[in-house]
Amino acid sequence: MSFTEQLSRVAEIRHSETPGTYIKQRLAENAQSLSRAGEMAARVEAINEALTAFTALLYQADTDGSFANVDVATWRILVPAPFGSSGWRKWGLRAWEAGELRRFLARRCTMTDKRPALFDYNAESRTWHLNVSDYPTFETASHYLKREPMTVKALRILSAQFKTETATSYKAAKK
Repeated sequence: MSFTEQLSRVAEIRHSETPGTYIKQRLAENAQSLSRAGEMAARVEAINEALTAFTALLYQADTDGSFANVDVATWRILVPAPFGSSGWRKWGLRAWEAGELRRFLARRCTMTDKRPALFDYNAESRTWHLNVSDYPTFETASHYLKREPMTVKALRILSAQFKTETATSYKAAKK
């Protein structure tokens, strides 16, 4: 239903003496759909949930006890990641959420004032690696994810930076 259709229904509801239960429910649904409050928090929750499930998958043991989804020699991740171009859909994320998560994790790799990052990115080979030396078990990795989750504030900052970069590159391309 379009926004103008919603507004025309307001007049209809306003003129009725006492709105029925179904009208009250529809008003609540419409107000919910028009408000974006809490939307970013829900997206962050989905991102963090996907990252936790992905991490659990990485620590899965094969039949011989070694990591099944990570190369044991290089710790390169062997399965599609929620922040990867081929994995975001499989993990239930949207493409832009995967992009924000990728930027968030890449930034974490370069931060020296925080604890070591759980994931590391190799720009030369364009591959992601699991930091098994600092997080040898899923329990230690899970503890890291709980202590250092993506936050609404971080997502807002990353989104604003991405929008600025996109607008700048768009303006440069138009010239």
